[in-house]
Formats: sequence, structure tokens, C-alpha cells
Amino acid sequence: MLSDIDVLTLTPQEVKAMSFQELAITADAIRTFIIETTSKTGGHVGANTGVVELFIALHYVFASPHDKFIIDTGHIGYAHRIITGRAEHFSTLNTFGGMSRFLARSNSPHDIMDASHAGTALSTAIGLAQAMRMQHDPHRVIAVVGDGAMGEGETWEALNYLAGTDLPVIVVVNDNGLSIPRTVGALSRICGGPERDSYWKARDFFQEGLGIEYFGRCDGHDIKDLISRFSGLCQPPWTECPTILHVKTEKGHGLPCAASHQYKMHFSMPFDPVTGAGASSTIAGRTYATGAAETLTNLMASDNDIVVLTPGTPYASGLESLFAQYPERVLDVGMAEQHAVSMAAGLAVGGKKSVVCMQSTFMQRAYDQIVHDVCYMDLPVTFLCVRSGFAGFDSPTHHGLYDIPILTSFPNLRVHYAMDTQDLTEVLTQQLGTPTGPLALLMPYEPIVTPEPSLGERHDGWAQVCEGDVGTLFCLGNTLQTALAVRTLMATTHQEQYGIICVGALSSSTSLRSVGTQLCPHYVTIEEGAGGFGTVLRRVFDGPYVSWLHCDTRGLFVPAGSKDECATWAQLAPQQIVGRIVARWGTPIPRAQLLHAGQST
Repeated sequence: MLSDIDVLTLTPQEVKAMSFQELAITADAIRTFIIETTSKTGGHVGANTGVVELFIALHYVFASPHDKFIIDTGHIGYAHRIITGRAEHFSTLNTFGGMSRFLARSNSPHDIMDASHAGTALSTAIGLAQAMRMQHDPHRVIAVVGDGAMGEGETWEALNYLAGTDLPVIVVVNDNGLSIPRTVGALSRICGGPERDSYWKARDFFQEGLGIEYFGRCDGHDIKDLISRFSGLCQPPWTECPTILHVKTEKGHGLPCAASHQYKMHFSMPFDPVTGAGASSTIAGRTYATGAAETLTNLMASDNDIVVLTPGTPYASGLESLFAQYPERVLDVGMAEQHAVSMAAGLAVGGKKSVVCMQSTFMQRAYDQIVHDVCYMDLPVTFLCVRSGFAGFDSPTHHGLYDIPILTSFPNLRVHYAMDTQDLTEVLTQQLGTPTGPLALLMPYEPIVTPEPSLGERHDGWAQVCEGDVGTLFCLGNTLQTALAVRTLMATTHQEQYGIICVGALSSSTSLRSVGTQLCPHYVTIEEGAGGFGTVLRRVFDGPYVSWLHCDTRGLFVPAGSKDECATWAQLAPQQIVGRIVARWGTPIPRAQLLHAGQST
């Protein structure tokens, strides 16, 4: 009976001892548990209900953690976690300090890698298999690779290398036809279609073309067949060479409402498990990404030269409606950031106004292409980078903490952090009206505050929000609320009046330099990042009579969490910044005295 299965106490040893009938009942119990818990907490529900039988079969045949499961991407590891005794932690999903949405080595020895970006599993698996061979370890490495990750360049580099080895890596292609949105590119044509045709196309491609033994396509929800296939791969000659097992799964399997919500049900906020009501993959409220998409919609209506690209994340960039309106000019290139950037460069060379929309953490993967293919040639490519700064509960690797120090080091690239929606619209409209070289326009993750704070008098790339007679708080658009709160606290508790400057143009030293002579000599920079903002300002107008306090993430990886939770952890909450200001300067030194003493700190 279903009620006889207690998912809270499951272990791999218990799974190995089950009959096929018991395994099927266990699969139902695990799937029910995933649906019930994620409907309350939010989570990657559709991505996980589709791979329950796959992970039951893996644990039945192999001996984790001695046999290594490398899972690409780590958000599909819910059943794996449940089988390895971690079901009790699911109630903490999407809470600060709770269970990560992705696999984490700190959580269990069964999690081999902290896997939160796609396309890395196969390369890691090859390296691990090589290390195990050198240590005479007879256990196997199994790379579970989603069909979306098969569009990543690194995956193909790894396949090319693996085909020339005799490493016994088992590559499991988890094919559900959906990465986040629908999978794009040739793989979907190779693996899709009628089963017999699909088998021969895929076999010709992988086995005859690459030289890797190919087995498939098997039903990813047939536990008995999966176990038979994996058991066969544990026998010679397949223990002496790499192999590919093509598994066909259904995203959202066992969750009827997912059929009409496949896109949203990849990841969802809390939802009704019967109707799907409430299913949403985005944060509540209007965001800067939404504002940018609205501006693009207006501009594209009268300018046929604008072409928008996104590497597999149209949901994060608010592009859904644009895809319907301009299917030939809004293109999802799959999870291939490097390709997206170089393709945008080609469009620009061809006279088009190319726009690349992606999350800033994924933009890191295209560092080389941005430098060489865009900036070096000074091409008019526009990057719309969302989730800059603290980016919620996905993973510490999903925060956009490094985009400013990375991007501001590139020649020719103008970097702008949207100060507010007016600034966002004006900068984007100007750039696409008369593009002059590359631009990276950064946007935060959280909803837009309504009503937005008044920025006061606007200048070229910065705005003076308010004046002060003790010091100046420099902030970006996503830390303006923090700066306002710090100013209020300093005025009420220490009778010190700090001014606020909100900065947008991070690479325009000419416009920023005009600020320096007007300010008091105590400078405080506030940023949800790794210090790039403070470095930019210090480079622009540091001097012998200026004293600095940089409030940033202090070179640390920040845990997943809400904006307030991340800020508190990083000592960036308003009260914490006030404490740092007082500790730094104590009783303020009057400007005249500081100038007379000629101090520099």
C-alpha cells in the first residue's frame, strides 16, 4: 500500500531490497511527497516529478556515494535527496539557511558536486573517472545530463574528449523536450519523433558519428526497464568504455495540472496542486526586466533592425509576450551564453541592433566573447542583465555579485546600473536609437518599489538624491532604499547629515568626476556586490583629503536568501552600515580640520 512507504526514512539500502512492485509504489510516494511539499514552499516541481523512477533505478543498481552521480543540473536532485535520507529537510526549501534548491556537498556525501549551472557535469565526470582510475577505484561515474544541457558548448567539448577514451563513464541523457522552455536546436530533432526513427537517428549520431556506444530510447518511467538497462551497463564489455543511455521522461509527470503549465512548473512559487493556480516562475510584482521588455516592445514596433537574443531564460527577462509578437526577431538560442554573445556580434556586423537578455550570473560564462567578439571590435551590442545583486533562493552561485568588477574592466564597454525605471527607459531608448559601441545595462531582481523614491536633480549618469554636511552615501539603484534608511538613522541617532548620490553610469568617469568637488570628505559606498562599485568610484575621485568606507559583500560567497536576509548576512542592513560608519569615523572631523591636517586614509 502507498501508505506503507515512509519517504522520511528511505535509504538506498531499503530501495535495493524492494521488489519491482514495491519500487513502483515508492515512486508514487516520492512523487506525491514532492508535489505536496513544493506546493507549500515553492520549488523545482516539474523538473523533479519527471525523474523519480530514474533515480530509484540508479540507486537500485549503483552504490552511491561510492559510485558517483554527477547531476546536470542539480535542481533535479529531489528524488535523489529523498532516497538518501533527506526528506525531512524539504519543509525548509526557499528559507534562509534551509535546504538548497540545488545539490550541495555540504549537505550530504551523496552530493558529489555543487551543481547549479548547466553544462558542466560531463567534463566533471570525465575528470572524476580519470582520478578514480589512477587510484584503482573500481566504482562507476554516472553523469545525468538534461537535454537542455546538451546545447552547452562545454558538453560537446566533453563528448569529443570522452569519445577518444576508454573511461567507463555512463552518460544518461534525460530527455523531456524541455530545458526550461522548449529545448531548441538539433538535439530535439535527433532525439524526438517516433521511437524507431528517433533511435536510429540518435544511434547514427552518437555511436556511428562520435564513436560512443548508444542505448535508447528507453521509457524513463518504467523502473523495471531502467534497472535492466543500468544492470547491463555494469557487465563487460560496457565496463571498459563510455556509454550513453537515452532516457525519455515527461516533465511534470504525475502532476496533471503541469500539462498546461509546463513552462511555469519548471520552477514554481507555492501553487494549488490540483488546478495549478498560483503557479509562477517569477517574483511577484513589476520588475525592471518587465520594464525593459515593455521598452523593447515599443521600440521594436517602429524599428525592424532590433533583434533580441536570450540564452534559454526568456522567463527571467520578461520576454514571453515579445516572442509572440516578433517570432523572427526574438530568438531563444538555448542554454548557450557564449554562442548568444558571438551571434549578437555577427548581427551587429550585419547592421542589426542586437540585444542579449540574460541573467548576470550566466553572463560570466561568456566573458571571453564579450571581451574579444564585442568590446575589442567596439560593436553596438546591448546586454540587458537581470538579477544583478542579490538574486533570491536559487543558489549562492546565482547572485549577480561579480558583474560590476568584471564588466567595468572591459575597454569600450559602457556599464550602466538602472537608477530607476525612467533611467532604464531613457538609457535603453538612446542606445537602440543611435547605438555607439557596446552597453551593459544592469537591473536588480526584486520588484520595483511603488512609488519609486524621487532621485531629485538628475545629471549625466548620476543623481543627487539629497545633500549632507558630514559625508556622502554612494549607492546604486538597488541599494537606494538602504542608503535612505542609513541617512535617516544617522540623522536621528547621531545627528549627522549624510548626502546621497545614486549612480548609474559606472564607466563614465567624466560625468562622475564633476561630483567630487562638491562633496564632504567621508565617502561611503553601498553595493550588493564584490567591491566593483567602490573600486570605480575610488578610481574616479580619490584624493589626499578623502576617507572611504566600502560596504560590500567583502569577498564572500553569499548564501541564498531574500534581499533582506542576504543583506543582513553580509552586514549590509541599514543598522549594520550605521555601526560601521560610527566605528570607522566616530565623531566626525569637520571638513576644514581634515583639509588642514592633510590626512588621507
